[in-house]
Parts: sequence; structure tokens; C-alpha cells
Amino acid sequence: MQYSVLRLPHSTTGWALVYGYYRLRSDVFVGKLGWPLEVTGENVESEQYDAAPIAHYVIAHDHQTVVGGARLVNCSLEFGHGRSAISYMIRDAFLGRISLPSEIWADGEPPTDDKTWELTRLVSVDKNPETTKNILGACNEYIKRMGAERCLFLTNPLLLKIGKRYGYDPIPRGPVLSNDDGRFLAFECPVR
Repeated sequence: MQYSVLRLPHSTTGWALVYGYYRLRSDVFVGKLGWPLEVTGENVESEQYDAAPIAHYVIAHDHQTVVGGARLVNCSLEFGHGRSAISYMIRDAFLGRISLPSEIWADGEPPTDDKTWELTRLVSVDKNPETTKNILGACNEYIKRMGAERCLFLTNPLLLKIGKRYGYDPIPRGPVLSNDDGRFLAFECPVR
């Protein structure tokens, strides 16, 4: 298994892996979990947070077959103005810019410093739990090299328990919430 860190447009040779990751997200999040996300005719799930140069990806793959991945966004970035501006999912939910509950972050306003990153769209179809552990480890190493001190997560509450098992120190930053997509939680972990 290989773990590649990619950032478009800088990682143009890895476009096929990013595209495979988008297709995997569609298969899992829309096909299996039934999330009401927009999918293109090519069975690709991507959104505004996947725009270059915002998104960084850690992708698990066996040669060119993508089996997992995660998206990383630096929390200091913001593009656009007013209601059409985007930053990162937790903050945009808090500010009412996207259709997630604003109470997702209950600890003041979400951070906007360059030492904080957000991890979303974590997915793995590999039956080996080491794949998820290695995706998280590769994410941690990458953002550490980028100067990060903490990582925010917007995910299923189960990942908080898994993170503890993997040696991380997750801290909930809001309540467990639910909508048509299922249950989710915002939490943070110090970078190891």
C-alpha cells in the first residue's frame, strides 16, 4: 500500500489518484451511505473545498487503485466575499454559509490561524484497519511539516474513539449532531 500526499495544481502527475479519490467518495458517501451530495455524471463527488489551491490530499492506493484518503485544508485560507466566501467546513457551518448546523463548534469562533488544519472526507474501503491508521498518520506528518500545531476533524463521532485508540488526544469542540447524512462531530487533536 502506498500513501501519497497531493496538492493540485502542484501535483499534476497525481491527478488520476485525486480523481479516483473523488470517485471513491461518491461510491461510499453517496452510494453506500446515501448522503445527499452532488455527483457528476462521471460518478465523482467533489465540492468547493476541493478547489485548487485549497485542498491537500492524502490518498491510500495500491498502484493506481485508490482504497482510501482524506482531504486537508489550512484554516487560515478564505476565498471570496460575504455569504459566497469559503474557508473550511467547520467555520463555514458556524458562520451559516453551508447547510450544517452552526452549533457544530461550541467553543467561540473557529480558529483562522495557519497552525490549524481541518481534515474531512476521510474514507477507506480497505478491510485492514491499518489503512485508516496510516492515512491519519500520513496526514499528521504532512501538516506537521507544514507547521501545524492542531488538526480539526468533522466526522462521525466514532473517529474520536478510533483516534484515541491510535494514540491521538482528541478534544470535542461541539455536540454530536445529526442530519440526513448521519451523525457527526467537530473535534480537534494536537499534532503529534
